[in-house]
Amino acid sequence: MVGANVIGLLALIPPLAQTLRWAPEFVGYNLNENQEATEPTDYWGEWEDHTFHPSPTNWRFPFYVLTVDRYVDGDPTNNEANGTVFEHNWMTNQFRFGGDLKGVETNLDYIQGMGIKGIYITGSPFLNMPWSGDGFGPLDFTLLDKHHGAIEDWRALIAEIHRRDIMGNLMAFEHYVNASTPFSWQEHNFLWKHEDRRYHDFQPGNDYNASCVYPRMWGQDGYPIPPEVSTEMRGCKASEFDQYGDIKGTGAYPAWRSQLSNFASVQDRLREWRDDVFDKIKVMSCIQIAMLDIDGFRMDKALQTTPDKLAEFAAWQRQCAREHGKDNFLVVGEVVGDPKLAAVYIGRGRQPDMIESNVTAALSASNLTNSSSYIRDFGLGALDGAAFHYDIYGAMTRFLGLDGPWGAYGVDWVEHWSKLASNNDYVNSETGIMDPRDMFGMTGQDVFRWPALANGTQKQLLGFMVTQLELPGIPMIIYGEEQGSYILENQANDYVFGRTPMASQRAWQLHGCYHLGQTVYVDIPFNSSGYGCVDDSVSLDHRDPSHPIRNVLKRMYELRRQYPTLNDGYNLITLSNRTYKIYLPGSQGLPSPFGIWSVYRGRTQGVQDFAGIAQGNQGVWFVYHNENKTVDYRFDCASTNRSAPLISAFPAGTVVKNLFYPYEELSLEASTFTYGIEDSTELNGCLSSLTMAPWDWKAFVPKSQWLTPAPTITRVVPGHDARLESSVQYGEQEVVPLQIRFSSEMDCDSIANNIIINSTTETGKIAQLNRSSVSCILADADPPKHVGEMATAFIFNADLTGVSNGVHTYTVNNATTKDGRLYTNARDRFMFRIGQSDNPMIFPLSSNYTTGLLHKTASTGDLYIAPRAAGAGKFRYSTNWGSSFSDWSDYVGGNITLEKQAWSGIKAQEWTGEHVIIHYWSAATGSSEHVQHADLDRANLPPRRWPHAHVQGDFNQWGYDKGLPSDMAQGSQGLWEFDIEAEWPTKGIVNVWGMNPDGYPDKSMAFGDVDDDHVLDWVPPDSLAKNVMTIAGPTSWRHLGLRLMVNDGNYNYTVRPVGNTWVQVVLATLLALVPLVTGTVCCVLFVRFFYKIKFNEVGITEKGGFLPFSQAKLPDRNALRRSVANLFTQTTKHVLPATQQNRLSMALAAETGSPERRTVLIATMEYEIQDWDIKIKIGGLGVMASLMGKNLGHQNLIWVVPCIGGVDYPIDRVAQPMDIYVMGNSYRVEVQYHTLRNITFVLLDAPVFRKQTKAEPYPPRMDDLDSAVYYSVWNSCIAESLKRFTVDLYHINDYHGAIAPLHLLPRTIPVCLSLHNAEFQGLWPLRTAEEFDEICEVYDLDQDVVRDYVQYGQVFNLLHAGASYLRKHQKGFGAAGVSKKYGKRSFARYPILWGLSNVGSLPNPDPTDTGDWDKKLLSKEGVIVDSAMEKERGELRIAAQRWAGLKVDPTAELFVFVGRWSQQKGIDLIGDIFFSVLEKNPKVQLICVGPVIDLYGKFAAVKLAKMMKMYPGRVYSKPEFTTLPPCIFSGAEFSLIPSRDEPFGLVAVEFGRKGVSEPEPLPFYKTKAFSCRHLA
Repeated sequence: MVGANVIGLLALIPPLAQTLRWAPEFVGYNLNENQEATEPTDYWGEWEDHTFHPSPTNWRFPFYVLTVDRYVDGDPTNNEANGTVFEHNWMTNQFRFGGDLKGVETNLDYIQGMGIKGIYITGSPFLNMPWSGDGFGPLDFTLLDKHHGAIEDWRALIAEIHRRDIMGNLMAFEHYVNASTPFSWQEHNFLWKHEDRRYHDFQPGNDYNASCVYPRMWGQDGYPIPPEVSTEMRGCKASEFDQYGDIKGTGAYPAWRSQLSNFASVQDRLREWRDDVFDKIKVMSCIQIAMLDIDGFRMDKALQTTPDKLAEFAAWQRQCAREHGKDNFLVVGEVVGDPKLAAVYIGRGRQPDMIESNVTAALSASNLTNSSSYIRDFGLGALDGAAFHYDIYGAMTRFLGLDGPWGAYGVDWVEHWSKLASNNDYVNSETGIMDPRDMFGMTGQDVFRWPALANGTQKQLLGFMVTQLELPGIPMIIYGEEQGSYILENQANDYVFGRTPMASQRAWQLHGCYHLGQTVYVDIPFNSSGYGCVDDSVSLDHRDPSHPIRNVLKRMYELRRQYPTLNDGYNLITLSNRTYKIYLPGSQGLPSPFGIWSVYRGRTQGVQDFAGIAQGNQGVWFVYHNENKTVDYRFDCASTNRSAPLISAFPAGTVVKNLFYPYEELSLEASTFTYGIEDSTELNGCLSSLTMAPWDWKAFVPKSQWLTPAPTITRVVPGHDARLESSVQYGEQEVVPLQIRFSSEMDCDSIANNIIINSTTETGKIAQLNRSSVSCILADADPPKHVGEMATAFIFNADLTGVSNGVHTYTVNNATTKDGRLYTNARDRFMFRIGQSDNPMIFPLSSNYTTGLLHKTASTGDLYIAPRAAGAGKFRYSTNWGSSFSDWSDYVGGNITLEKQAWSGIKAQEWTGEHVIIHYWSAATGSSEHVQHADLDRANLPPRRWPHAHVQGDFNQWGYDKGLPSDMAQGSQGLWEFDIEAEWPTKGIVNVWGMNPDGYPDKSMAFGDVDDDHVLDWVPPDSLAKNVMTIAGPTSWRHLGLRLMVNDGNYNYTVRPVGNTWVQVVLATLLALVPLVTGTVCCVLFVRFFYKIKFNEVGITEKGGFLPFSQAKLPDRNALRRSVANLFTQTTKHVLPATQQNRLSMALAAETGSPERRTVLIATMEYEIQDWDIKIKIGGLGVMASLMGKNLGHQNLIWVVPCIGGVDYPIDRVAQPMDIYVMGNSYRVEVQYHTLRNITFVLLDAPVFRKQTKAEPYPPRMDDLDSAVYYSVWNSCIAESLKRFTVDLYHINDYHGAIAPLHLLPRTIPVCLSLHNAEFQGLWPLRTAEEFDEICEVYDLDQDVVRDYVQYGQVFNLLHAGASYLRKHQKGFGAAGVSKKYGKRSFARYPILWGLSNVGSLPNPDPTDTGDWDKKLLSKEGVIVDSAMEKERGELRIAAQRWAGLKVDPTAELFVFVGRWSQQKGIDLIGDIFFSVLEKNPKVQLICVGPVIDLYGKFAAVKLAKMMKMYPGRVYSKPEFTTLPPCIFSGAEFSLIPSRDEPFGLVAVEFGRKGVSEPEPLPFYKTKAFSCRHLA
């Protein structure tokens, strides 16, 4: 048998490493075996008493790329190694499959049998997130992932690989911690995301290091970075991590930024260019060589590492490898970037000005070549090659007809190779000779599968010819390519990939109908990938040795061994081509050539000589075309134009023969060209005609140099992993006819003698080959469907006898041709399964729910099962719906007694009856995806695979609104059903367990639909995908709702319309009319017979009336306070007893001088202290606060205010400081009191308050940690003030102080809530338990209090706390809006207020009108224009113009906007519209003043600044808080109030009182508007 080299390459990202100190609980999994080591540089481990496998001298042999988890499950006991429900489940393709090292080891025959000599294992062997099967997010760099296996499992696999003369494994390392941050040369301060998680061996830091020295860097153009970048490199953080920011992905940013940034916000990046950090990284990687005997590294995202450090790292690893007997250690890397930048990393590195223009000279380079041609010295080669080669892949997509931006180097593969050879240093860093080792393939783990496309298999085969045979380098394929795998499993259209397991499974078929598309390519022709869910072959085992694509690849690798030029030849020549170019719409101007090419590959004379090796220096002639149609080409061999003839590499008169089936022979005519190949002086041959099928290709050699292909198995019957329904009873045996078909005439006895049969059955019997039934015939069968595919020439027939129900495999071991000269060179194993329909090992779908499987022993009450799962090797079960499972046990059949597992949950999560879930596994199938459900005594009910199900979505606040039902009901057909009536479209999920005891939705079995394929998706808990069902709504107006129907057997769901609109119309009409009619009748009767009170429509009633009111004694202050606090207790039947009503009315009417006065506490960030001349005001709240201070003289006011920055506060009465707790730490707030008239100011002084200014008294955000700390301190101080003063009422303004009363619980206090702007509510996310814990610690609140009062959905909502307090302690009474309309509008708009009884109105007055009211309302007819005021308006306008620096013109039409510059106030509309207004109206002038609040305000400020330049003297813009003179209000002609949402409109009152008009349209809009179309 031909030997194999499967090279063990561990792919590594040095900047992302972490290792684990030795600990006894990790022995067997931790590569660090030094028990005394505390520093990473002291970590070590080594494979003792082991002879390390030497490196191969030549790496250019076929590589097989596999992901361990997605290969074969060789040990089911490690599938849930972390003990979570998110690691493995047969219904989802987003968790792990269960593949492991034992699964790989038992399938080396399959891998080696196709001619593979190198194995490249993707991902990482180290600890990952429990559900991360791809291995690209290691959490440690010495602790192995238990899902894959222990150290001994790795060693067993690698030892077996090396025993077969195969070389090891390639793996990619990354770390999983992220924080999304913009790039900054100053770097960002770090903050631990999780207080309980730290890096063991590397530390970030926030201190500044002015002497920081940056490494050398290059740009995408291949030259050193320019001065404008390098001058920014001044100093850095004294950190072992780069803290500059994030990038979305590699290749889309400047190279220097990629090398300093975290990747995709999910990976913290070590500063590898710091020597102390680099020393740790070197040790960690060398341990892997010493412990596992690996043979190389693949550097993931290699271009994110600085080039010099990558070269130093590679040199260190080569040295480490040499110490372990490996003198040709391979270091390749993922290269995503411009080829000019890639050249900096390959070998010693080359800049564009170092390129060798002569290709022959480039191929003759060695370690002695002039060093000035390279960036680094010999021995400091960074990468030996790219793996896999994205430039070739990008060109391939264009070559094969895709329309995208890739392929700038064109699709002429000869030119492509010439550029690679000239630009890159391919000299081996160990041997000093030319040694190109780029890895070329058609698909990587991060790109789509070609067979998913229309004609994709034909395109893939043409691409294989280019990458596996034509291009000099290392050929590679990814697992499944040889089987035509086409399923795509990605859940975002900007990252398309397919990673279907090799062993049988279910989930990839369930989710196999792909229709997300692809964003990179225009109109990418996805085809078969859209129908995978109806292709049952997807669920079968994919280790079929007879697959036609595998046979083509096997033939290619055989040819590489037979013809050394195909393996190592560097000489590529374009002999002729006939092509034309088309320009596709998405290709950004790049042409897409189509046509036919004639290319020769051979040795480079003077550099290479293969004499004496196989077919020696014999070159190969390739002919191929990329047309999607059959073309009958005609050529003119007598022409001197290279595009006219089809020129051959061989002389005229030569008979050439195709190396691939059907092995056609062609005679060459003479051309007019002599290429001198191999010093030939003869005219090159030519073909005058050639017919090419779509995407056809051929490879010719002279017939005399043609070698007979080795035989291969072309087909078996029954097919591989066929499922046969048994014709006998369970436990009996039967006969199964067998056919094995070959590509060549074989020795019949050789086949029969070399068939090895294994059977996994319940009877223990192994099937036998009936030698008397053996017969063999020549045949011409199985005509090929693909280019290069081999037809059947020979059929072996035989019967298998004694076949019991179960799983059977037979291996054909190196069968021989009839002449005895050739062999299959493989151990080809095939499998079939046979059994009854209720056997889950044979028919996992039909047996997924089985009646009569679960039983109960009457005498003991024990549960037992009687499975019929012949073929299983192990089983396990769950009696609590998968919440936990039994250990895996050997399966022997018969009755099996079950032990019920414990379960805990709330009453609503319990289920009725007994249910069991059973999982089965066998070594032959390499899969545990055989699942059986069963119930006890449920014969008349439909099958169930869930205990219950709930629908959670927008319509029921994702389950938090318990007033709406969420339970699904199982219908007679077994579908789970739920009727939805909502605002369409709506979003929702199906949650099996509903709400947990903690009040949160359960996350263990929550299903959505990421890709909208109407199959429920189950994703890992850290997935960023929006895993929800989007339901569009009824398609007809005749229906009100939809019925959601879910099949728990295949996770398909559908909706159908329900509900009759007319019934609802009639009901709604009755509901509208009946209360109106009955209410009117009741009101009329009440007024007629009982109504004796005069209704006061306006104002406040005058004093007097009832004697008790005028003469009653005011209650004592504390009694009044207690009565108010107890108004709303559950035992109070009335709002107030009559006596208390009288007393309160008296108290409310009390004037100054009363012996007992009410004390009210208010707390605002905007305020005015008149005698200190301090005024902090930016909006209506500040104005109203100032009015309260000036005009509520009959009340005692306790006014809590913060001391802000930039203001000098006199010292009055210094009070005891307040100690406030934030995140468990105590912070001191200094306090002083200042009394003015009836007001006692409580001034709070602390750094957190001093950060604010007069222009910005509020924190700029209300969703980050800084703002949370601010409001926490603020509310805690208010609560402390409530404790210090005897207060009758706490007046809450908006959300700012809404949680202060919660700090007093269980003590309560009467509160009222004024809504000035309820759109702002003070929100912080509570998406995770960590966020919940953090916000509770910040606000120093008990978690139960937060859940009861503050939490609204997944948000910490301050305003909701105020509303909850009113609802719980005041029966929903006590909230008011600042205008009559705003109170009603807020109550209707914001769900957090719906628990209140109502939201009243408390209209704000005109701040300048504080005189007594005569209780008379003005009529329109009674309005008198103040003529004196109008005469002064011109002078006032001039004063306003001079204040603003505008052109003085008393006749100008002056427009004024005063207010916050925000989206709510509509400042952006002014910025958009007034260019046109000013242009069309020369008399118009504009003044805009106010503080910028949001991005709308910022953009408006830019526009208004531009407007000032365009219209000098006519526009004044001042985007900051400014105290305005009265002339601005009185001198304006028009006030602008384009608010999208206006709570009150105080500015309208202020301007209106001065006679200033608001232009049409209305001064503000009653509903939100997010565009300015209404102003057209």
